[in-house]
Amino acid sequence: MIDEFDDDNFPEYERPNKSQMKRDAQALLDLTRKMVEISEARWSEFALPDDIIDELHQLKDMNQFGARKRQMKRIAKLLRHIDVSVAKQVVDTAGFEHRASSAAFHRVELWRDRLIAEGGDTLTEFLNQNPCDDVQYLSQLIRNAKQELAKGKTSKSSKLLFKFLRDNLS
Repeated sequence: MIDEFDDDNFPEYERPNKSQMKRDAQALLDLTRKMVEISEARWSEFALPDDIIDELHQLKDMNQFGARKRQMKRIAKLLRHIDVSVAKQVVDTAGFEHRASSAAFHRVELWRDRLIAEGGDTLTEFLNQNPCDDVQYLSQLIRNAKQELAKGKTSKSSKLLFKFLRDNLS
């Protein structure tokens, strides 16, 4: 005769999922890498204990690859025992700010290159989208940058044009 087991009397043993544990450990290691890349002035925003901040300072000062790797693993291990949601949020915000500033930089570069290469119609398009007070100075910078480019000189005017566009793009 076969005995029937009642599942309620024998609770299942649920061991931790090893793959999930490895993913969690890797996520904390990645978080540690990103935290070190952020400027030290923003580390206070992480809301982490002082001992972990001290470990981050030590990591920032290390030069040898092996030592840095061990220190990152040590910090990630310390992060396992605390709530890192605030630190993740700060890291994500910093990444977003970096991407936004990078996109703005590329937009200024694109306008500068277009204004130098294409000239008049592009200048009109730029002024329609971004009105500025000193159109004559802008035209002079574009003209000088074209001349310097044609002569193969260092592009002092191109740099000045970049700064002017960066300050006037809205």
